[in-house]
Formats: sequence, structure tokens, C-alpha cells
Amino acid sequence: MSLGYADRLKNKRNLGGQLGAKEYHQSFDDIKEGVKSLAGWVSDAKRVFVFTGAGISTACGIPDFRGPNGIWTLRKKKLPIPADLTPFEYARPSFTHMAIAALVAAGKVPYVCSQNVDSLHLWSGVPRTQLAELHGNCFAERCTQCRTEYNRDFQMETVDFKPSGRRCCQPGCGGPLVDNILDWDTPLPEDELEEAVRQAEDADVALVLGTSLQIQPANEIPTLTRDEGGKMVIVNLQKTPKDRKASLIIRSRVDVVMALLLQELGTQVPPYIRTERLVVEHVLSEAARDGSADCGCGRVLTVRVRSQHGPDCPLPMVESLRISVAGEDCCGGDTGVSGRDASGSSSSSGRLDGDAGAWAPPRSDLLSSPSSGGFSHSFAGVPPGLRSVRCTLHVRLVKWADEDKRDVTLQHSVDLSELALASSRSAQDGGSAAVADGPAVKECDGPTSSSSSSGTVIHTFVSQEVTYDPAHIVSAFIANPPPVTLPEQPKKKRQKPESDAPAAVPTRASLRLAGAARKAQPVSETTSSGGGCDSDES
Repeated sequence: MSLGYADRLKNKRNLGGQLGAKEYHQSFDDIKEGVKSLAGWVSDAKRVFVFTGAGISTACGIPDFRGPNGIWTLRKKKLPIPADLTPFEYARPSFTHMAIAALVAAGKVPYVCSQNVDSLHLWSGVPRTQLAELHGNCFAERCTQCRTEYNRDFQMETVDFKPSGRRCCQPGCGGPLVDNILDWDTPLPEDELEEAVRQAEDADVALVLGTSLQIQPANEIPTLTRDEGGKMVIVNLQKTPKDRKASLIIRSRVDVVMALLLQELGTQVPPYIRTERLVVEHVLSEAARDGSADCGCGRVLTVRVRSQHGPDCPLPMVESLRISVAGEDCCGGDTGVSGRDASGSSSSSGRLDGDAGAWAPPRSDLLSSPSSGGFSHSFAGVPPGLRSVRCTLHVRLVKWADEDKRDVTLQHSVDLSELALASSRSAQDGGSAAVADGPAVKECDGPTSSSSSSGTVIHTFVSQEVTYDPAHIVSAFIANPPPVTLPEQPKKKRQKPESDAPAAVPTRASLRLAGAARKAQPVSETTSSGGGCDSDES
């Protein structure tokens, strides 16, 4: 959960920025008027630079940090943290995330710079090459040698570039992997910072969403667009120290603004579809001769279900599963009911009659999800004459999956003759894993597959699916608008006498120096522009 990420950071008394600042809300008419101006600027712009903070994720059930109900704000007040927070692993992108992804896909937004660590920009479809993650990503790890980045579906257990215990799988590399999350006092990534600066300077419009712009040097980046002659638009519920530089400020939840904006632009928002991939490995081996009770045969079929990311990685979406197998005849037909004989009673021996094709051992017990390592069950007594079996997985997903997708049945066939050959080669090579030397991996595009396969099978299925309707977001806001509260207009500063010296504005070089001199604030300084539903706990 986001709270877990916050707890992994070093203890720090001075968290930087203001905690619990007041939020303000404009009337719907004022919001619409502001969005019309914004839509005109975006339509005319060749390049729009988007800069995001934690406020685009709060609608997803992920709290921010410095907002009125942020984690650090509540802790400072010694108030309890809400118990109904959404763990990062199960959060769905907000409308704002998907709207940004739609603008990226349309070519209007060439680059997004985020202070969030929740990976929701990537999950929404923004390409990594068009995204700066200034504070890192809780779901990413990076090779210390070739710098290849791996995006996972589970959170890293550490911060500040600690070894994960996994290795890079790039050919010829094998370097150790580390988490890709900044801690306090960790400099911002120079390559992404420089690219964000370049993109901001080249943009016609900088759109700042859900951040109070309190943390330096990141808060200087969107102001570069204004300094280079473009426009900076801030959508946030709290005041920011950069408000004076804004061409337009909209005090509203970001989802409402982005819904109105995409309606004005006529841009469609794609659905969010989350897919899961389960790797199923099969090993056929000889039963150990240890004097134990006769299993009826000397062969054992072991079925292992693991993460696509490796045998020791967790499966966060899987709550539990059962595994069953049943023999198939030479034509591939299922000839047995797993674990049941003709009368419906369990078969303890796993043999229903003399026909090897009717072999159907008892199914596994309910296997609860371990923290890592996946699931495994062995079926003893594989008949010598059996050529193939049908494997069935009854998978129960966690409560954060769609209710109609929580129970999934996955099926595939396993060619035992191929497994036997792989096992024989493994024995000749000194006992290496049979699966590693077996036939090619079989990809199953749906929950079930009737195709014969062997060695390793990968099942892909949908666990979450969300459609986004901007009209629904707008109508919900109109039906229950927050009370209108506006900040006082800032007093104008007395102008200093003009000087012949050029104005000192942030430049690419000055920001690079600032990034090296200042220490990163790994959490999205946030706030509550609460529109998006993602919560970036960064």
C-alpha cells in the first residue's frame, strides 16, 4: 500500500513543504470557462508538456501525503490512517491518467513528467520513453550494469536502489537488479530531469495537474514553459508557490477538468484493461524409492504455477487456486473426471480402471497465495502408457479484481511423451530442470485452451476492465458540487527598478546544478487536486 511505501522511507522530521493546506473550489461555471480557454490553447499548441503529482491518484483510493487527509498530515495530527486504502498493486488508473494517455497517443502530448511512484501512468498506456518518473517507480527495478529497466506487477520491498536478489536476463549481462525508488536525500535521475527540462522548454503549454509545486527543483520544471514564452496552466485545489507565474489556475478536481477538456477537444478515452499472465510449468519425474507406500506407478507429474517475472516472484492478483489433472486418450479427448469415479466419490489411488487414459488423481487442496514462489502440486501414479493429460486450474483472484472476473478456469493439455524426453535429457545433462530443456513455451490467449502443449504454458486473462465516461464524471460533479471557496487574490509585488542585466530565469544548466545540489523529495509533494484516481504515493 502507499502507507507501506511511506514506511520504507527514512525517518525525517522535516518533510518539506506545507502539510494540510486549505483546499479551494471554483464554481462549475468558472471551471467550464477556464477549461474553454485551456482547450483553445491545447488545440493551437504543437507540444503540450504535462506535469503531475499525487492529486491525480487520490480518486483511486491512494492517499496523498501533504493534503488535508494526507498520510503525513494525519500523522502530524496523530490521527488514524484510513483503513480502506487501495494497495498500489490493485489501483486502477483514474480518468485523468487515461486522458493523458489519450493525448499522448494522439501526438498532442509528447512528454509527461511525474512525481508519482505508483506506475499508473505506465499502466494507463503512456510509453516509458515519453515519461519521466522523477521519484522512481515502486514496481520497477533496474540492472546496475546495462541499466535495463524491468516493470513488475508487484512492489519492490526496498527503496534507495537496494539489491532485489534478482538478476538481469539480457543476453550477456546477468547483472544484479536494484529497486528504482528514490529515498530522502537521493538526487533526482539526471537523464530524466534533463529530458523533462528540454521538453518543458520546447512546449507551448505546460499543464500542471494535482501538485502543490512545493518541492524543488522539480517545481521549477513547468515554469520553464512560461519563461520560454508559452503558457502554464495549474489545476490544483491548493495554492502553489508558482501561482503567480500561471497563465490560468483552475481550482477543481483534476478528473472534472480533464473530462471537460476532452469533451471540448473531441478526444476519446480508451478503456483500461488489466491482464494477468500465469506461467505453468510441468515436470515428469521418477518417484523416489524410499520404501514408502506404493503409489501405483513410478512416475510423478509436478505442476508449478508461478509469476511471469520469475519463480520467486509473488502473484499479487491470485488469492488461491486448485490444480487438477485428468488423462486424455490418443485423440486428445478427456477420459476422466479429476478426483472422482463414476459414482462421484474420490479416487484415492488416482486410477479409475485399467485404462491408462482414464487416470484422474485427486485434485490438489486449496492452495493459498504465498508471498512469493507461486504454487506447486505433485500428482503421483502416472500410468506408463498415458500419453497426455488435461490440466485444469481453478483460480480465485483477490477482491480488487472485477467481481465477475474473480473466478477463472484455465485449461491446457500436456504431452507426457515430450516431458519424458525432456526429463531424460535433463538426467543425461546432470539433473538440470526438465522444463528448461523442454519444448518451446506455449502461449494460451484465453482462459482455456484445447491445444496440446508441453513443458511450459502461459495463460493470459483479464482481471480488471474499466470504461471511462467523461459525461458521467461531469454530471456527478454537477449533482454534488463542493462548496465554492476561493483564495484571496495575492497582493501585487512592488516592481523593482529595471536593470540592464538580463533576467535570471531557470535554464537547463541551472536546473541540472540544482538537481545535483538539492536532495530529492521522493514523495509527490502532493496534493489534492484530487481528480485523478491514481494515487501516486510518491
